[in-house]
Amino acid sequence: MASQKIVLIKLKTRYRCLVLAKRQKHMTFATRKKIIHSKLGNLLESRNFNLGVVWLILINALVIGLETSQIMVRDFGNVLIWIESTILGLFVVEIMIRIFIRGSSYFKSGLNIFDFIVITVSLFPHAAGLSILRLFRVVPSVALFEKSSHMRHVVQAVRHVIPSTLSVAFLMLIAFYVLGVIGVELFSEQFPKQFGNLPWSVFTLFRLMVYDDYGIITRPILEKYPFSWIYFLLITLILAFVLINLFVAVVVTALQRAIETERDPLEVKVTKELKMLLGDDKVIQELEKEILELKEMIKTLKK
Repeated sequence: MASQKIVLIKLKTRYRCLVLAKRQKHMTFATRKKIIHSKLGNLLESRNFNLGVVWLILINALVIGLETSQIMVRDFGNVLIWIESTILGLFVVEIMIRIFIRGSSYFKSGLNIFDFIVITVSLFPHAAGLSILRLFRVVPSVALFEKSSHMRHVVQAVRHVIPSTLSVAFLMLIAFYVLGVIGVELFSEQFPKQFGNLPWSVFTLFRLMVYDDYGIITRPILEKYPFSWIYFLLITLILAFVLINLFVAVVVTALQRAIETERDPLEVKVTKELKMLLGDDKVIQELEKEILELKEMIKTLKK
């Protein structure tokens, strides 16, 4: 009986040791996995890694541009193909690392989905024409340059200007449509190349807006229709002067707003209050009276 108990105790002890060893091995694997996750996560968030990705995108853009030259393709075609294939392989590794770290949450971002689709399509042999889409991967990396104050102002201005620009673009679309229809109704019979239909009319309006062959387009129409100068005057005033300057005003306002957001909040508040005070005539008169009283008090103290 004693020997059987000893054997049972030994078996239980060995079983416990095996269970503890398995647990320790499992915990070690989990710990290693966490360490790998944290290191890879820090690598993805590091500035040097993201700058390296930006440089790869720029080099890829340079290679794609060189591939448009027949001379470069003839002399260095194999080298260009090797560089592009290497960069594409690095992009694949980058996306695999990001998916490994973030899991399914990687596909919750629209930019990540765009990256995944672009890189996946580029792997197919008949998708050479779509390789140019890889250039757009540099857009999310613009945030890296926000360390510079000037670049940060520009990036923030672009972010602020998009909604206002869409509003101005909508107004411009309406103006192009109305003026284009008027041009078709007035000049389509005599000048079909410029105003034969609505698309050609809108294209002619765009050329007039940017002053592309303005005189060449308008001179024969003015000779045929003397009162058409009113129409061209409206085009110049509405499209060339008002809407284009409105675009510029929106961009300048957005840039000014981006600069003001970086100023000290207390300074911004004080300047706003000063502007409000200086706009009130009563407050200015009271301040002038107080200044005069202070001057008189100083004179009396000197005596």
